[in-house]
Amino acid sequence: MVVSLRTDAEAPVIKEEIPHDHLFRVTGLSSNNLEKHDQKAADFETAIAATGCGRFNVLLMLCTLPAFWSAVSVTSSVTYIFTRAHCDLNLSMVDMGTINGITYAGMMTSALIWGFLSDTLGRRHIMSLGFLCSGLVELAAATSQTFFMLLVTRFASGFLFNGPCAVLISYLAEVHRTELRARVLLLTSLFYTVANVTLPLLAWAVLTQDWHFRLHKHIVFHNWNIFLLITALVPLLTGAAFLSLPESPKFLMSRGRNQEALDIFKRIYSMNTGNPPEHYPVTCLVEEKSVAQGRGLTALRGGLAQLLPLFRPPHIKWLLLVCIIHMGCMFGSNTIRLWYPQLAAMLAGGGGLCAALAPVEVTEEPCTPLAAGLDTYLHSSIVGAGSLLTYSLGGMFINRCGKKTVVGVCGACSGIVALTMPLLARGAVAAAAAAATALAFTALFGAALSTVAVDLFPTPLRVMAMATFLMSGRFGTIAGAVTFPALVVYGCMPPFITIGTVLAACGLACYLLPNTTLKKLE
Repeated sequence: MVVSLRTDAEAPVIKEEIPHDHLFRVTGLSSNNLEKHDQKAADFETAIAATGCGRFNVLLMLCTLPAFWSAVSVTSSVTYIFTRAHCDLNLSMVDMGTINGITYAGMMTSALIWGFLSDTLGRRHIMSLGFLCSGLVELAAATSQTFFMLLVTRFASGFLFNGPCAVLISYLAEVHRTELRARVLLLTSLFYTVANVTLPLLAWAVLTQDWHFRLHKHIVFHNWNIFLLITALVPLLTGAAFLSLPESPKFLMSRGRNQEALDIFKRIYSMNTGNPPEHYPVTCLVEEKSVAQGRGLTALRGGLAQLLPLFRPPHIKWLLLVCIIHMGCMFGSNTIRLWYPQLAAMLAGGGGLCAALAPVEVTEEPCTPLAAGLDTYLHSSIVGAGSLLTYSLGGMFINRCGKKTVVGVCGACSGIVALTMPLLARGAVAAAAAAATALAFTALFGAALSTVAVDLFPTPLRVMAMATFLMSGRFGTIAGAVTFPALVVYGCMPPFITIGTVLAACGLACYLLPNTTLKKLE
């Protein structure tokens, strides 16, 4: 009789099985993939997918809401105060145009500086400090008593705000997995719509009040000062909220700081799943840098050499293309958006758009504040809400149809609507509908284009590329603000033909971009 003895080493290993469906719901990965994590290092996409989607993502969206609201208020709040402030500050039409443009000039000036700092020092600190400093400057702008003070503070506000806004787009892309990235960026673009709807209503609630407070013989607070004071509190709230966010794990991996990145992945996993950080299935990350990069001044000294590839092949051709397209998009979008309140006021007297734009005789009259009624602000809110439908449809189709297809179609449609606006706008309601439609398409055009731009560049170059991308949009806005009144001299059709042609051409140019749908971040 043969006796078979089985040693402990030969005994079958009893392995605790976790239901496959539970693992997939929590991490988005199959059990086979999770077992592989213990055997080899995980790349960023695998690591971020293992964190799941839950409370952290919701809290992040809540933090970004005031950030995108601030982006609208910083550039648009002054357009609402001119009905009252033009008498208090003795502003001419040229002064008003200068104040509108100086904010974008500040944004253009600082774009590359902020991009360089963020790509070398990190995302979190730049976002927090940028929003906090911008809010402080906005508070200073709210106390303005002269044209010069308002002009300087608006420039400084634009200078400080452009950076954290560009960083935020890259940050959102770097804390979401591939399947969610484009949809999240489009979802956050809805926050622009929230701001465009609520800002006019806030202006109506404050600017229609006869409020005047004298703090000093040289300092008087009018209702428009209070309006600017309220809007200044939002970027301050945003900066404080961003202090609670972690650094971008993708940025840390690109700097060779894998242990810090792994700790953040564990923190996100714990927030999303409610499990202890030790249960995070990934234990080792791919070494994107063999040696950890320096911090502080050391990072700044090495940053310039690191960013030079952005302006060399193969990145330079894509940077130029997306910047030119974005410039055209903002040329059309912001020209319509910034001029709509004035056009709505012109149409209040009846007649079509071309009749409203016809030259009128200018007479000398005492300076009296313009009494904008509720209808004016409601129309502005309706126009701002026009992008709700397109954002919702874009989120459904952007992965199914492809990013550049969505961008191209929206560009072409916005061009057609802008081109036919003089024919469609036969009254105030028709003008509001036409403007809302055009802005809805251009809003999705710009948002979808940003998702393409984020995917085109590697992590060490991403924020610099996005800062340049946004800077090109500011330039397009300034060009549109100058071009529109110059072309109105030749009739009502030339400005809209120009806007429509530029938007349609940019939409067609989008088909030259590479396909980045579901592309992993580099």
